[in-house]
Amino acid sequence: MELILLAKRGDREALTKLLVNRQAKLYKTALLYIHNKEDALDIVQETSLQAFLSIKHVHHLQYFDTWLIRILINVSRHLYRRETPVPEIVELTADCHKQVDLHQDLMQDLVMVPEKFRVVLILFYFNELQESEIAKILRVPTGTVKSRLNRGREWLREKGDVIREY
Repeated sequence: MELILLAKRGDREALTKLLVNRQAKLYKTALLYIHNKEDALDIVQETSLQAFLSIKHVHHLQYFDTWLIRILINVSRHLYRRETPVPEIVELTADCHKQVDLHQDLMQDLVMVPEKFRVVLILFYFNELQESEIAKILRVPTGTVKSRLNRGREWLREKGDVIREY
């Protein structure tokens, strides 16, 4: 909290530390969302820039991570709209595998999940956010998040290549 407060007061070094500490999580989220390594790196870079430009707009320090992920999702959506990506199956770096044990089959199925369900599934399963936190990030009611989560799971069960239950 102290670093966030310092960053909000204009301490660039504090904000840099905050962003470096969250870089792997941001990259993983962008990669799962956009399915392209180069674009994921661009998204993390743009998210960092946006964070530097708008850190003073963080009203509640305890929601810094929520605020940062919201920026990342918005940047990702902007890129996704600008370029229609060709889904490609990507492999995460060894560092990402060490930090989070991702299920490769689920990640591959996420490529084909409709965007409004995919973002909820990524935030819930890979970032381990609560439904209420996801609702704040996406600025939708918690019931909408629950519904999208259930519909995303249903989509995976019906159309995914994986036999396992999600």
